Amino acid sequence: MKYANLSTVGSAMMLTLATLSGAPTLAADSGMPKTRAEVRQELEEAKRTGDIPANDESGLKLNEEFPQRYPPKAKGPSLTREQVRQELMEAQRTGEIPANDESNLQLHELYPSRYPQQDNGPRLSREEVKRELDRARKAGEIPMPPTD
Repeated sequence: MKYANLSTVGSAMMLTLATLSGAPTLAADSGMPKTRAEVRQELEEAKRTGDIPANDESGLKLNEEFPQRYPPKAKGPSLTREQVRQELMEAQRTGEIPANDESNLQLHELYPSRYPQQDNGPRLSREEVKRELDRARKAGEIPMPPTD
């Protein structure tokens, strides 16, 4: 493990402190600037959870570079086993599962005849499309084709 220069550590800490204290708009409260105590508390929490930049060129935070040293981040509510099963069954039914090849296509894209047609939203009639095209041309949104 490399040891960082003391001035580098100090610079990182000052940058973190400046970032935390200079962003009162990120506060969850009524937009009031944070007090010195609130900023210190946030800094201590960031140190505890490793949510500060590592002292290298990786661009990672300490908890990303050394996850075993810090408590895992709290995750939101997860799906139940039954919900996951239902999602899987629906994906299998509609073919929204990646094909086992290098095409990066889903099964319904690779084999459209095997799966139900996907609804891509409301469709316009031929007349509606023509009216929209005329309107766009008159508004200058689409250049007119040359007339010979």
